Amino acid sequence: MTTDFPFHHHLRVRWSEVDAQKVVFNGHYLNFLDTAMSEYWRASGLPYPEAFTHLGGDVFARSNSLQYHAPARFGDWLSIGVRCDRMGNSSLVFAWEIRTSGRLLVTGETVYVYVSLDTNRPAPVPQAMRLQLEQQKLGAPVHELRGDDWTTLAPLARAVRTAVFIEEQGIAESEEWDDDDAQAWHVVVSSLAGLPVATGRLITAGLPPGEAKIGRMAVLNGSRALGLGQQVLQALIDAARQRSVQKLTLHAQTSAQDFYRRAGFQPEGEEFDEVGIAHIVMTLKL
Repeated sequence: MTTDFPFHHHLRVRWSEVDAQKVVFNGHYLNFLDTAMSEYWRASGLPYPEAFTHLGGDVFARSNSLQYHAPARFGDWLSIGVRCDRMGNSSLVFAWEIRTSGRLLVTGETVYVYVSLDTNRPAPVPQAMRLQLEQQKLGAPVHELRGDDWTTLAPLARAVRTAVFIEEQGIAESEEWDDDDAQAWHVVVSSLAGLPVATGRLITAGLPPGEAKIGRMAVLNGSRALGLGQQVLQALIDAARQRSVQKLTLHAQTSAQDFYRRAGFQPEGEEFDEVGIAHIVMTLKL
């Protein structure tokens, strides 16, 4: 069995995970694996549980086998490698290992069974899931970005904005949907399996020549910290340049200021309240 793992998750051993022998209690290694698997699904474009609901199924652990090679201790920085070795009709077989500073601690194999949400019975692993996992294993993109008008992208953009703004942040539906959508240029990032995970829009209508406004930037909670927001923002900046825009403006939630600063946006004026959330105007000269 190869020791190469295309995915790694890192975490530090906490005091509560060390037993009376001053090493990590053996049962915690499966907790470490479970944490790594959640991140593996995200990195594969299959954020849990949204992607599984989208596919109409779920995965259940059938078996775990572990071999202990050396103990981990309090404060150790663990590297957990995960790899999908085999995909059967309804089974997914994962190999994994845990190391610290290159020292091998644990190796194991976990078998999952894909189960239909409709029947609660084992079902064939969907082709869309197979594609996501194969792409991840190859280090290839597991998401795709599209830019188009509202008529084309409305169902996808609505799904993301509803989940983020209405359900997560509690913004009223009457505040979320406006007439600008119909005139804006929209960008949506979706998994290869078709799950929309990020969106944003560019508005030029009604603004002075050479100016545009970016808005409605959103990424599903389960797909954050993967660089998808940066992809959406860059695509909107590129679209503005193609339209000969010289000045871009946006209303940033103050918690996201650093995100926009990294793209070159600068704050202007004082903070203000918008839909019950603190915002600040930020601009970028192109």
